Amino acid sequence: MNESIRLEVPFNENAERGHQQFFFRYKWKKGFTELKKAIIYAIIFLFLGFFSQSKFINSNPASTVFRYAGFIFLGYIFLLLYQYFTRKKKFNELTETLISDLKRKGEKSSFVILTQENITVENSLSIIGAVWSKTGYKFVDKYLILSFLNNSLHFVFTETDFKENDYKTLTGFLEQYSQQE
Repeated sequence: MNESIRLEVPFNENAERGHQQFFFRYKWKKGFTELKKAIIYAIIFLFLGFFSQSKFINSNPASTVFRYAGFIFLGYIFLLLYQYFTRKKKFNELTETLISDLKRKGEKSSFVILTQENITVENSLSIIGAVWSKTGYKFVDKYLILSFLNNSLHFVFTETDFKENDYKTLTGFLEQYSQQE
């Protein structure tokens, strides 16, 4: 039994933009955790370097080391902020380019094609598929994140993207043939 099931996903510009924004925030969640840690460490080291010592002990080598460590963490904070804002700008540009390309091609729907051997996502710009062993999925809030080729390609869906029971069909195939991350 090698028949395929073709699920239609109607193109919605606002939904696509929302999915992409969600995925960007989801991927940068770890970066924000790192940023919070760096801020805490910078405050602690700067406090220990400048304010914990009296004027007589201020020339202590330990306070100097704490100051330098605090400034290093400040530099790391600025580096993380720079990376975030530059990547966010580039990501927004790429999202807008993708949406304008899909609109220019007259995209009405994308398709998810399911078989027992593989899964394929197809639209007017690309056809991307993977065998089930290289496919993973994760539910985050109301979103389904579908990962292809060992987490190198991602697609984001919600139940409202699909018609009728197609979402349940997709999740059923994922539960049966793929691994949850």
